[in-house]
Order: sequence, then structure tokens, then C-alpha cells
Amino acid sequence: MARKYRRPESDVPERPITFRAAENLGAFELAQLWADRTAWPIDERTPYDELSELAVMSALRTWLTRWQPIAIHSAMLAGAKPEAIMAAMGIGLDVAFQRWHEWATRQRDFLINGKPGITHEEYDIVARRFAAVGVRLLAS
Repeated sequence: MARKYRRPESDVPERPITFRAAENLGAFELAQLWADRTAWPIDERTPYDELSELAVMSALRTWLTRWQPIAIHSAMLAGAKPEAIMAAMGIGLDVAFQRWHEWATRQRDFLINGKPGITHEEYDIVARRFAAVGVRLLAS
């Protein structure tokens, strides 16, 4: 069961204080909660406030980390240049490629009713676009 607690003052929305409770809200509700400045008091913060902010930040980071390779894949297929991916993410091309590659390999090899998460053709298109700017899989 997800644990949520409310501050003694009921003008602040109820917020999760554990990672599990926050993650169970889902990415979109977490993002809305994070953006709601009325949910995060500035003065006289309590342990509830601090734990809730930590739980929401941690769970939102997890959701976004899961989705980041999907966004890389979609952007590359839509025609974004690898350098633009790097700029959008604020990281190096090698790191962007590694994140995409880890996800893409699993999706390419994962079959549901005989269909892969991504096709070999999609995988090859994105891999070639990274390779065209000199990015290759790093040895583990």
C-alpha cells in the first residue's frame, strides 16, 4: 500500500514520502506535482516536506531515465542530428549512444507475438546515424 502523509496544514496537497508511493503515481502526475509550486513550501519545512520532495524527485528521475532512450530513438528517426541530441541532453554523444544502444538492443531482441519492440531497420538507421559522426559501441 502506498504511504502518503499530509502536513498538519491542509492547504498543502497530500504528497508521497516513499519512492514506491511516488513511482506509483506515474510519470505525468509526478511531473505535475513537481511543477506545482504550491505543493512545496519554502519556509518552515518539515521532515514530511523534505521526504516528499526527495521521493518525488527520485521517482521522476527514474521515469525520465527509462524514457530518455525512447526520446533519443524517436528524435533520430525524425531526422534530428546526433549533435542536436547531444545538445538537447547536455551530455556527450558517446553517453547518448550508450543509453540508446542499451535500450535499443533489448527492444530489437524483445518479441511480443513475434513482433520486436523496434525493428532491425529502425535499429540500423539510428546506429548508422551515430556511426556517421564517429560514435561506436564502447567496450565494456
